Amino acid sequence: MRKFSILLVLLSLSCMLKAQDTIVAKGVDDQKAEKLYNEGIALFDKQEYASALSNFNEAIQLKPEFEKAYYNRGAVKYEQADYSGAIVDFDISISLNKTNEKAYFSRGQAKYAQKNLADALIDYTQAIKLNSEYAQAYYYRGGIYFEKGEYQKAIDDFTSAISNKADYAYAYNDRGSAKKKLEDYTGAKADYSKAISLNPSLAFAFNNLGSIKKKLEDYKGALEEYTAAIKIDPTYYVAFNNRGSVKFEMADYEGAIEDYSAAIKLKSDYAYAYNNRGNAKYKQKDYAGAVADYDQAIKLNPDYGYAYLNRGIAKEMLRNAKGACEDWKKAKELGVTNAETYSKQCK
Repeated sequence: MRKFSILLVLLSLSCMLKAQDTIVAKGVDDQKAEKLYNEGIALFDKQEYASALSNFNEAIQLKPEFEKAYYNRGAVKYEQADYSGAIVDFDISISLNKTNEKAYFSRGQAKYAQKNLADALIDYTQAIKLNSEYAQAYYYRGGIYFEKGEYQKAIDDFTSAISNKADYAYAYNDRGSAKKKLEDYTGAKADYSKAISLNPSLAFAFNNLGSIKKKLEDYKGALEEYTAAIKIDPTYYVAFNNRGSVKFEMADYEGAIEDYSAAIKLKSDYAYAYNNRGNAKYKQKDYAGAVADYDQAIKLNPDYGYAYLNRGIAKEMLRNAKGACEDWKKAKELGVTNAETYSKQCK
């Protein structure tokens, strides 16, 4: 899910009030508060968050029920990763204006950042109740449903987001991922393709489309999509790993090793890439090299059952029967089904 942008609303200065002491004093404070508020928004736009925060603080001191100032001060605190402080300000904004759907949505974002998915879900839902065309609220609520494994609900929300924002590339991408989880590969392929057509700079959408094409055994097409993702983002280690997996399926083991190595260079603790590179080395009959890679995968992830299974197979080829049996036993303990077949060879 992508980071949201809080809409900041500019206020025009109020007209001068009649010269009556108590009213004039209040009017002057209101004008000064609104001036500080507008300056705060300009500072926010320039990402000068500390100065923006100071302006909003002063505006609120002058005008204690300045709802928009509380809302935008919460926005600043969100950008500063002060999520608890942001929630406090969004709470006040809501107490002053219970129909402000943006405050509910933004409070939901802050709660989501705190991994409080249950309460974030409630806030997104309230924002939708107040504004049934709130595309972002549908999108982020759909993301929570996705994380909870409620994929059909996620699809429904992503669809609502798209209905209200036809060019919502992220919603198409994420709906594709939900469809993939439900094994609707044709639907997922269509959604990923649409996301790319709307925003050709989304490297992850090309990667996702590549994964679908690989699933559909269109290896040439998958290779093209992963390559496109890497061209957009040369640091995209997942795409290197995935392209390596396609090359592996195409029996291009040298090319696979090159991609796995590139992934490892970008992310040195990438256990999956070490395991996968070990598999490619095994195919090249470099059993010692394969064992070395499996060793590293296990070092990085001691519960990596398939790395134990694969290392056991490589050790068997090196005539290390004892070591092979130990690895297969460990893989079996970690729940790898295939390990039981191999372990039957052991005494």
